[in-house]
Amino acid sequence: MQEKARLLFVDDEERIVNLLRTIFRATYEVHTATSGQEALQLAATQNFDVIVSDQRMPGMTGIDLLAEMRRRHPATMRILLTGYSDLTAIVGSVNEGEVFRFINKPWNHEEIKQIIAEAANAARATATLVTTPTAEVDPLVAPISQADQAGVLVIDDAPDDRQMVTSALSEHFTVYSAANIPEALRVLENKNIGVIVAEAQIGGQGITDLLRVLKQHHPAVTAVMLTNMADSNFIVKLINGAQIFRFSIKPVRSSTFRLTVKTAMKEHYRMLANPALTQRYSVDTTTELENPSLATGILSSLRERFRRFAGFAG
Repeated sequence: MQEKARLLFVDDEERIVNLLRTIFRATYEVHTATSGQEALQLAATQNFDVIVSDQRMPGMTGIDLLAEMRRRHPATMRILLTGYSDLTAIVGSVNEGEVFRFINKPWNHEEIKQIIAEAANAARATATLVTTPTAEVDPLVAPISQADQAGVLVIDDAPDDRQMVTSALSEHFTVYSAANIPEALRVLENKNIGVIVAEAQIGGQGITDLLRVLKQHHPAVTAVMLTNMADSNFIVKLINGAQIFRFSIKPVRSSTFRLTVKTAMKEHYRMLANPALTQRYSVDTTTELENPSLATGILSSLRERFRRFAGFAG
């Protein structure tokens, strides 16, 4: 019989960790800590499948803790729990902690149970893949055939920004660009795309549905969000609903941005080589689509891509 998955809840409020222990102790082996340092000490002595940390804690924030957990214990699935909307914290949770989900307080009991179950299952399925060293493909060198090399798709309705991003990347990647979602779909139908770089809003329309449909059916594609938006709720929706790999806030520095896209492309190749890893980036399908009819049209348009390119699940 398989042992229970091991969870670590971290919050500086005793009542919160005690409540979480009560909710989950029947199904999981539950451990708690009231500070980041205490959590790291526990993680040094035993392996955890999932860590759920509050953001606002004295001494060490949730972002700092999850980033350190990612460095020391990469197989542990990471979830950020917080009761306030802080854009810096939300972006940092992706870029530094690579969180699986972002959960707002007060949480819905059934929702948090589902999220924990998904995270625990993903951790169990991928633990050895994450911790076992594998040969890496450097997308700037790419020791693979030219035909198999994946490109970068830039989606931005601002011509100057689109040109800036394309110029920053074109020396190292095959770059395609689109000014709107229909143009993006035409590229995706015909080109092998490994990374999408996109503005959060295209022509006043959110890009969440496109990225969500793509991630559900081609989970190895990674997304880098390029934005100057300050709407933290929208960013949370992108994290949970579309599994954005990285966020870059405009204006970007070319050298730093190239490194971000390189990291995203390496993760694309890593997931193609080890498809089970895509479970660590599964999207939250319980959230409502922004435009269900548009999402249906996107899925229909991409069926040719599903047939032509490897790495799709549907």
